[in-house]
Amino acid sequence: MENRSRILLVDDDELTLHMLTATLEQDYEILHATDGERALALTTTQAVDLVLLDVEMPGIDGYEVCRRLKETADVPVIFHSARTSIDERLQGYRVGGDDYLAKPFDPAELSAKIVRVLQQHATRRELSGQLDEAMNAVLSTADMMGEAGVVLEFQRDANQCKSHAALAQAILAALARWAWDGCVRVRGRQRVVNLNARGECTALEATLLDHLQTQSRGIHALGPHTGFVYGEVLVFVRNLAMNRPEGSMDRAESERMGRAIDNIALLVEGALSLVTALDAGATARDLDEIRKLVTMTRDALTDIQARSHAQRMEVQQLAQRLNEQVEASFLHLGLTASQEDQVSGIIREHGEDVLKALDQGRELQDYLQRIVQKLGQYV
Repeated sequence: MENRSRILLVDDDELTLHMLTATLEQDYEILHATDGERALALTTTQAVDLVLLDVEMPGIDGYEVCRRLKETADVPVIFHSARTSIDERLQGYRVGGDDYLAKPFDPAELSAKIVRVLQQHATRRELSGQLDEAMNAVLSTADMMGEAGVVLEFQRDANQCKSHAALAQAILAALARWAWDGCVRVRGRQRVVNLNARGECTALEATLLDHLQTQSRGIHALGPHTGFVYGEVLVFVRNLAMNRPEGSMDRAESERMGRAIDNIALLVEGALSLVTALDAGATARDLDEIRKLVTMTRDALTDIQARSHAQRMEVQQLAQRLNEQVEASFLHLGLTASQEDQVSGIIREHGEDVLKALDQGRELQDYLQRIVQKLGQYV
């Protein structure tokens, strides 16, 4: 009895309702309504499997009842009317009717039409459910392909990154394409980068990343959020739940979060290898810069030594000429021998002081040269 289909009979004629009920009540559960308004009210409170609907009734007619019913419920309708012209049947079809039965009805035809319409409706609902499942599978597959595409796009973009900050920005861009938000820490040998989608991390975000840095390698639940700890790369993602108890959220959303965790983990692992490459590249660039600096310093010292030697020779020559010119002028100055000796001594003394100053600069050059030679051994 519980598995019997429920049919709503709608007709303003009591005798017709009685005859219909007598024909159908052994096989179906029957409800009655004598006008369209009552019929619509019943369908809002009772689950109905089929409506057998008169067309010509007081108040709203059967066509309007069918149109309103189809707006709110997926219930098959068979019209039962003395109006049997093709125009009437087309009108029933336009408002959503499933079949048309002429008055007075033939019991065998009535039963056959009801069985056929109920079977068609059941088949349609089954096919609709299968179609929904197929569409969900297609959409889920499309989502998975799109999400995997973000990982591939990240790998392409990340390979072009020339700095740790650029790598962190690439990670954040990938999260944004998945519609997730969070913050990232990338630790290089020379610097640590903390970024969110808007720029530098807030103090609170930096604290969260500090906490993550103390955790073991892997994926960690932080309340309704999730943290990813992979060596030199840390990622904190807001509102990505790692723990999702059965029934706590929509199944599709739970599956999306599960895929997101897998994809982000894959992305972060890829980013880690790029950090190593960036550090190696930075070391190579630093060594190259040191080599250039050593070469430039060596060349500069060679030039300074040549200039210093030329300058010392020039000072010696100037001092020699000055001394000769002064001694030649003694004949005209009328100086005593002691005065001449005194003047010559002063000139020689200052000349020697100048040469000593030049020699001290040479000692500094020699010291720098030794440093350059030692650096050259390591680069």
